[in-house]
Amino acid sequence: MNKSFLKILLIGLVLLAFFSSEFAYGTENKKILLITINEVSFEDLYSMDSVKDMVDDGAIALMNNRTSTRANSIKAYMTIGTGVRAEASLEAAAFEDINNENAQIYHRRLGPIEAKQGIINLEMPKLIALNELGDYGAAPGALGKALHLAGLKTAAIGNGDTSENRVRLAPLIAMDEMGFVDYGSVDQGLNLEDPTYPFGIKTNYVKYEEAIHGVWDHADFVTVDLEDISRLERYKNHMTEERYLLHKHAVLQEMSRFINTLLADIDLENTRVILVTPYPSAEAIKSGNTLTPIIVYGSGISQGVITSDTTRREGIVGNVDIGPSVLDYFETSSDEMTGRTLRVIPKTDNYTYIQDLNTKTVATSNFRYPVLSTFAIFEIIVSILALIIILIKDRLNSKWVNRFKNVLLSTMTAPFVLLILPVFVRTNLVMTFILLIGITTIITYATKSIRKETIDSIFLLSLITTIGLLIDVSTNGTLIKSSLLGYDPIIGARYYGIGNEYMGVLIGATLVFATSLLDRFKVNKVWCLAIFFVTIVIIGYPGFGANVGGTMTAVAAFLFVSLRLFKVRIGIKQLIFIGTAIVAAVAFMAFIDIYLLGSKSHLAGAIQQIFTEGPGIIFLIIKRKIAMNLKLVGVTIWSKVLLSAILIIAILIYRPVGTLYKLTSLYPNLALGWSGIVVACIVGFLVNDSGIVASATGIIFLVMSMLYLAFYIPKEQQRP
Repeated sequence: MNKSFLKILLIGLVLLAFFSSEFAYGTENKKILLITINEVSFEDLYSMDSVKDMVDDGAIALMNNRTSTRANSIKAYMTIGTGVRAEASLEAAAFEDINNENAQIYHRRLGPIEAKQGIINLEMPKLIALNELGDYGAAPGALGKALHLAGLKTAAIGNGDTSENRVRLAPLIAMDEMGFVDYGSVDQGLNLEDPTYPFGIKTNYVKYEEAIHGVWDHADFVTVDLEDISRLERYKNHMTEERYLLHKHAVLQEMSRFINTLLADIDLENTRVILVTPYPSAEAIKSGNTLTPIIVYGSGISQGVITSDTTRREGIVGNVDIGPSVLDYFETSSDEMTGRTLRVIPKTDNYTYIQDLNTKTVATSNFRYPVLSTFAIFEIIVSILALIIILIKDRLNSKWVNRFKNVLLSTMTAPFVLLILPVFVRTNLVMTFILLIGITTIITYATKSIRKETIDSIFLLSLITTIGLLIDVSTNGTLIKSSLLGYDPIIGARYYGIGNEYMGVLIGATLVFATSLLDRFKVNKVWCLAIFFVTIVIIGYPGFGANVGGTMTAVAAFLFVSLRLFKVRIGIKQLIFIGTAIVAAVAFMAFIDIYLLGSKSHLAGAIQQIFTEGPGIIFLIIKRKIAMNLKLVGVTIWSKVLLSAILIIAILIYRPVGTLYKLTSLYPNLALGWSGIVVACIVGFLVNDSGIVASATGIIFLVMSMLYLAFYIPKEQQRP
């Protein structure tokens, strides 16, 4: 009787669970739900009640969505799944729910597959080939592979098909190295026919819920791609603006209801939800507002903003950081990823903070070209005019010549002013120009007013530039991060340390400062060596400048000048010594980064990638640097600055006759500093991926100081 009663009770409990009006997702194991909504902004997401709650109770950030070569949505999804900037194409993302027919095609192309359910990529070989030719050596399927190696299961749900293309991007994130996802669906059944929607297609949220319900108890990592906004963006040109906005609002509200339902059935104590926008809309790209939202919510997450060691910026992360963060949550990792784990920094009113950060970041990015191109053109014009005036100054009014000297001097003041300018203005272009001109004029005039010797102005300007940069770089680079001559997180070439623009300025300014110090005050040369050493450490130390190419450039230039200061002739032995010192310096910085700081910089990431994927990565890095420099030669204004500077130096060697010899005689140590800048320009061009920029900014202090002092040769020669 007791056994019969227990059987009846057990059957009753099973039936009760089965017929329950609501299903509850499993609570025994950790899970991650990754929701992707493409081409939306934080404003769009915050208008959705469900997402607003996630923002207010979770952690948020702006995400850089840079990929390998020219970015697009497909590559953006792929990069999330590889943890490395990746290549992809719509043709290489041919995902299908497994059936007998496509399993045979898969067998022909990649080998047999035992699974009877799940998702496969029929063009996986093409996807692998694309990344073998890419700039970063991404490993397709790195995230799914690492999860499978840890014994975890993956699922992908989403269909963005239009009447024109098959768009199934969710599996790009969840697949393994064979293009396989354990569970989920990309079938057209996830959509409904609706003539009022773009392409006559809309998301079938009932089917999405069923699909998620079907995989939840089996999969540890589930990615869900909601594509109605993407379809709307593809169809936007066929709609009036009013109709587009109405439709967008309706779609966002439908998504919000779906997410609310989804979150209500999830145990957030053991489930982490990541909502991310892989790629911005065309309108956002046009306005320069291309950093996209990422929200992390649920298990272990409190209100705040997100950062990572990829960016070291509060509220800004990289798309390459999502994969490593998923793996970290599951207490595993992958050597094939270069991204870093996301971390939460507690911050109340995080949404307002992110909005303000985005406004300033976009303004800085948009102002860079007009301000820097104006400065570069100004520098070219002033240097050419200076040369012409030097050649014919005996025929000109001396009053106007003296005034022009101040203009010439201002070109050495501007880099320092661009460094401190964010303290005064960041979001107004007109005020930026006004303050740049005004502060530059004041500082230039001040150095002229307090000088006692001709060289004093050059010494003071190189001094404040060197000290200002060294202090800022060694104290988290707050000014450089916001400077128009710094680096742009929207471009994503660098997020912290010292970028190539200011690296060139710092090396050029340091060489002029240290060697003019010797000529002006006759101090011991040991002071010069100490200045060089400190600058190398700050440029190269992974916790400060973290610039590998800058370290190599600084070591080469400073050692060259140091040897010449002590009358050592430069021959083969000395060049070998300099080369050995460069290798030793980089190796030492790598040791510090990997073993003391925990592999937090680009250098450690590159070395880790070399160890994981072999020395072939070195050739990819060299190839990328060469390609970037060749590209910049044709498109950047800095190449014109460098070319004009080289031509001016070449002319000064011959005209006026004896100018260079006289300058060398008057300022022998400074002349050695000039030669060091030439070495820095050559080495910097060869070892940096934007070396032409570093060379152009570094040569400012050479050409302008040389031209400035050339005006005073007769006066200086008359001194006792």
